[in-house]
Amino acid sequence: MDVSQYLEIFIDETKEHLQTLSDQLMILEQEPENTDTINEIFRAAHSLKGMAGTMGYKRMQRLTHDMENVFQEIRSGNMKVKPELVDVLFRGLDALDAYLNNIINTADEGTEDNEEIINALNSIAENATGKSTASKPAETKPAEESEKTEDIQGAKYDSIQISDFERNTFDKAKSQNQNIFGITVYLQESCILKAARAFLVFKALEE
Repeated sequence: MDVSQYLEIFIDETKEHLQTLSDQLMILEQEPENTDTINEIFRAAHSLKGMAGTMGYKRMQRLTHDMENVFQEIRSGNMKVKPELVDVLFRGLDALDAYLNNIINTADEGTEDNEEIINALNSIAENATGKSTASKPAETKPAEESEKTEDIQGAKYDSIQISDFERNTFDKAKSQNQNIFGITVYLQESCILKAARAFLVFKALEE
């Protein structure tokens, strides 16, 4: 099986999202109240986070996760876009470009954690909202407990940690009589390129 085809899909998609971020940040710098631009940046960061996570690029996932969190606070009206934030976001964009370049050259994102940028993002958000938006490591359950959960509830997605934003989104969907689906996807232990296959599932569901 050709590994490169999966990586090429990821690289092409990432380039598009990074171009969107670049274009929209230029607009945001001049129009900090532009709702459409704020929403576009949020969506691009959200998509990048999911793509990076499914491909196993944890550092890129963490940075885009924190960018997404900041923009959720902005969308919720809890903070405003200030020049200081825009400067940090441009630094974040440069860091994402560096991750992508590493991936293009080596298929690996590298070892740079960009803690300074992440800390700056979270500090700005915390000072503006009074609460921490920093990413927290996912809690893991012992294997026996996870298996017991599935036996009782019938699906692994029941044990996923849901953020307040996601929970509010679900509640809003219910109030509008929309359907919410939970899906558990299994990959055979013997299959190769598990991350790449998960990425294709992610893209299919996104569409």
